[in-house]
Amino acid sequence: MKNNVVYFTDFRNAGASTADIRSALGCCLRKLSRGVYTVVRRCEVRAHRFLSPFATDSAWMTYHEEGRDKERSQQRRYEANLKRLQVLHYPHYRAGDIVFGISAARLHRIGMFDEPDEPVSVFHPVSSTKSPELIRRRRTIAAEDVSEVEGLRVTTPARTALDLRAELGSAAAFAAMEQVVRWHLLGDDEDLIFRLGYPAHLLDEVPGAVAALFAAPIDRLARGAKVAARLVSLASPLSESYAESRAAFNLHLLGLHDFVQQVNIADGSRLLTRLDFLFRDDRVALYVDGTQKYVDGGFDVMNKESRQHNRLLAMGYKIVRFKFNEVLDPKTFGQKLFFQAPELRRRCGKPLVL
Repeated sequence: MKNNVVYFTDFRNAGASTADIRSALGCCLRKLSRGVYTVVRRCEVRAHRFLSPFATDSAWMTYHEEGRDKERSQQRRYEANLKRLQVLHYPHYRAGDIVFGISAARLHRIGMFDEPDEPVSVFHPVSSTKSPELIRRRRTIAAEDVSEVEGLRVTTPARTALDLRAELGSAAAFAAMEQVVRWHLLGDDEDLIFRLGYPAHLLDEVPGAVAALFAAPIDRLARGAKVAARLVSLASPLSESYAESRAAFNLHLLGLHDFVQQVNIADGSRLLTRLDFLFRDDRVALYVDGTQKYVDGGFDVMNKESRQHNRLLAMGYKIVRFKFNEVLDPKTFGQKLFFQAPELRRRCGKPLVL
């Protein structure tokens, strides 16, 4: 039982009363959704001993016992995992249900931000129902657009990215598309990607990968196919985070399509840094700052980046650095970019039209 997920009926079959379950909540038990729980700690309270047979994932319990679930650096990842467990262990799926949209993105671990905390969403070929825990929509989905995650039928990652546009907007859908392309070409082990680096001819493979992943699912869309095709044609495997995808999306909205990503800058014989985005002709570099690296690395990371920044300036680069909240708002992003690098205005071509 990974993550020690237990259903209410399991507890009752073990002889636990509703009062017993309620007593354990907030101590060694956490509620995921109605009738679904996870055991999060080893507990010496006598009244909670009924949980012992269900506490088999020791790593999950150690994680909570050490208080890692409360660490600021873990919060977003931890909450995303809990939401994924809610979808994965919903107890009343029907035959024919296909998880889609935000719920499917959670199962595939597609990165999102500030998405609504809504019920599980499923498609069903003949039935539509609604409850506080699940919304079932009547729709037939092609078999080619269906995959499986831990025994659940779910829209494929590509179809999920396309569906997110209706739920979260084009920017979030574009970020999902880039993740899907990245996984397809490079895999999902980010540590391995970092160690090996990017293949020399990676970008040559992108058009074929995009066509293989998205062409057929887009043809099957009932609406929005033209915009979806426009978005996937701009997707790159080089965005290393949700924030970088949102920055790339903003650049395309502004008509600034001729940027390159993940550019290594040498200082003599040694690697100085890698730029998130670079406009080569104008020597304008963009950084998109996530907070996680500063939480993990502290002042050492900040001091290192300060030295790199100063050296880049000395080498003739102009640096524009964006905070996470600035890339979420295209207007704020554009105003800051052109204020600090007005020379880029003359590079604007045809903007992305949605």
